[in-house]
Amino acid sequence: MPQKYVTVGDTATLVHHRGSTTLPGSPPRCEHGATIVCLHDAGVSGAQFSDVMDHLADAHSPLAYDQPGHGRSAGLDALDSVEAMADQLRALTSTWSIDRPVLVGEGLGTAVALQAAAANPGYPAALVLVGGAAASFALDDEIEALAAITSGKARREFDRTGYGPDTDRSVYQKAFSFWVKTDPRATLGARRAQNAWSLDGSPDLPVLIVVGEHEEPASVAAAESLAEKLPNAVVQRLEGAGRRGVLEQPERLADHISAFIGGAS
Repeated sequence: MPQKYVTVGDTATLVHHRGSTTLPGSPPRCEHGATIVCLHDAGVSGAQFSDVMDHLADAHSPLAYDQPGHGRSAGLDALDSVEAMADQLRALTSTWSIDRPVLVGEGLGTAVALQAAAANPGYPAALVLVGGAAASFALDDEIEALAAITSGKARREFDRTGYGPDTDRSVYQKAFSFWVKTDPRATLGARRAQNAWSLDGSPDLPVLIVVGEHEEPASVAAAESLAEKLPNAVVQRLEGAGRRGVLEQPERLADHISAFIGGAS
């Protein structure tokens, strides 16, 4: 997958993209369709959208990036709030003169997308939220487990929750390869920021909330409750997926995104 670094504030940020390459530090050419910016979950990186981006690239111009402390971007720690993460997103896209992007968020990335839309009406053209979208999050148990790991009181173990019952071993292997590249201290900071955030307002723009066929009932209920709070949101089911649809069903997810963009334009 083509990659390049761009400095956002004082942080070297790795951007994953498709399309024609350009000089270092220059934006990739977003020459056709919608510009789609993918926002990853805590503890992973933009690389997990690679298969989704492959399926979107024929008709659109997809990008993803690694948040500070994640993947191959600079920093040991995550940004300390979802608001700061949304500000970083705006800084990145404004540096590259990206206007009216479609934001695709997973997990923590759903909060960043919603915050960006709420704080800056008219900035994103639309949102696609997948992998546990909610207006607020209750992550105390996960935070406690991560705190035990970072303090040396527990071992770091790969999280197998959230996947559908028929998930292939190759999906777990791919997920592990992304997960292991981020220090658990950054994951802990990102989850604390996510836990402290709640949606303030009801962004009035097209929103697609994608719920996995095998997603946990509490996660489905939170997504449906979020949809009720938003004036222009729809919920669609992603067949064959749990909460990790970005990795489990990337082609089907890309088809949902493309159809939604066509209907929202």
